[in-house]
Amino acid sequence: MMRIAISGALALILAGCGSETGNDSGNPGAAEAAAAGVAAVLKSEAAGRPFPDDMPAFVEPMPGGNYMTGMRGNNALRSTGMDMYDAPGSAADAVAFHTDALTKAGFAPQVAAAKKVRNTMETLIAGKHADGRTLDIVVIEKSPTDAVVQMSYTIPAAQ
Repeated sequence: MMRIAISGALALILAGCGSETGNDSGNPGAAEAAAAGVAAVLKSEAAGRPFPDDMPAFVEPMPGGNYMTGMRGNNALRSTGMDMYDAPGSAADAVAFHTDALTKAGFAPQVAAAKKVRNTMETLIAGKHADGRTLDIVVIEKSPTDAVVQMSYTIPAAQ
């Protein structure tokens, strides 16, 4: 049922956004970008949700995590992305892992106190690197033994 809905969405995107095509410089237009995103979700669904091969090395998920979804984008100024996964263990385990991973990758992580958002507790870890890269991580506590992690990054274009 989910694959039918996603396939239908892909058809609507491709049919309705034909004028939003890319330019001669090789940059995709809105239709191509949206279609590529939907295609990536379909591929992920079909392959048992592996982590994408194009995740930057500094965007490190916890071992044993299960990939959920993600997206990529870029322009002349930067590349961006977001990946979300179901983390094994508690939210505290995920916060500790990501704080340590950011530090090892040369980032200066700042961990905000957990706060209630709707019906869950969320912790933000903001990582900044001296070279301009950023990695913001939100750890969402689903239960005392389960968390979801959203990792959003920005990589400045080479100047």
